[in-house]
Amino acid sequence: MHTFATSMSNAARWIGISTVMITVVAIAIVMNRDAPATIGVPLAGVLALALALAYGISPLRYEIGGGRLVIRRQVGRSTVELRGAVIRPDSEAFKGLVRVIGNGGFFAFDGLFYSRRLGMVKVAARHRDHGVVIQPPSGRAVVVSLDDPQAFIAAAVGEGALLSN
Repeated sequence: MHTFATSMSNAARWIGISTVMITVVAIAIVMNRDAPATIGVPLAGVLALALALAYGISPLRYEIGGGRLVIRRQVGRSTVELRGAVIRPDSEAFKGLVRVIGNGGFFAFDGLFYSRRLGMVKVAARHRDHGVVIQPPSGRAVVVSLDDPQAFIAAAVGEGALLSN
């Protein structure tokens, strides 16, 4: 099993910190107002839940082994079949991506995105540098971004992925 790190970009870090601060202030305002408990408490709960959920599903690291890529998240994991998948480095993978559903910068870039060049793709990244596109034999393409893309690609090719230029 090969493990690959993905560090958080400054943009994702500052978006996350700013969102946490705004959420804490919003919860404090809602809880200190004269709003009835039937509105204030559930609203504060929804804000806190959204905060925890966005952090919980953010990618932590990538693991390659047994012909699969495992995307380890703070809570849970996702897998992508590498045998027969086409993999390529793509420094412009994140250009023009439009979020369809998911997280667009709050601790990570994660979810379903669309771009004219790549079409609909799943994204699981903590920064937008060093993009790698993986097209599994069946299913939607996946875009990841990690600290050492060349070692990642070499390990994926060793597990049965096909290198594309």
